[in-house]
Amino acid sequence: MAASLVLAGTVLAHDITLVWSPSPDTNVTGYKIYYAQLGQPQTNVWRVGLTNLTTITGLTSATNITYYFSVVATNATEESAATLAITSVIPPHSVKNPRIVGVTPNGFTFVWLPSDEADAKTYRVTYGTLSPLTTNVVNIPVPTSTVVITNNVVANKEHYFDFTVINNPGVESWPRTQLRATLLPAGPPDLKVSVQVQ
Repeated sequence: MAASLVLAGTVLAHDITLVWSPSPDTNVTGYKIYYAQLGQPQTNVWRVGLTNLTTITGLTSATNITYYFSVVATNATEESAATLAITSVIPPHSVKNPRIVGVTPNGFTFVWLPSDEADAKTYRVTYGTLSPLTTNVVNIPVPTSTVVITNNVVANKEHYFDFTVINNPGVESWPRTQLRATLLPAGPPDLKVSVQVQ
């Protein structure tokens, strides 16, 4: 009845989504997730039906709080041995729907829908010409939801952009869908009209 557990991502603020390999045992009737803050016994139980994905809600997002999770398969009378535990700090919501709204020869303009994280403090855009090594960083204070990036951009190269949220306790969300774009080439100089009189 064994299963293996991995971290899938977040769905809601102070929630975490877990996914595991289903047990091959045909007698399995469901799964249980055991979890707790690191250093405490795993006394919290999250019951799951015959699915291999669940979202645990009501967790605390803070830099000094780490949770650990393990899963067991259950049948009518018993449960399997627990998977190896995985640990995670609970990240806040990221931004929603980041998109490019302007590309010029000098830079990029982005907008996004704000995070619904109640204690979101800073939006962060990391970017560069190598993915996933987006090492340039721009921090934008909440509630601003737009940014123009002109520093450290290179003509004729593809750039990659990741968007995250940092909450008041200092926890950073996982990146939102990575965007990529190339600077537009420089256009012709201004069009001028000259009139010649003969």
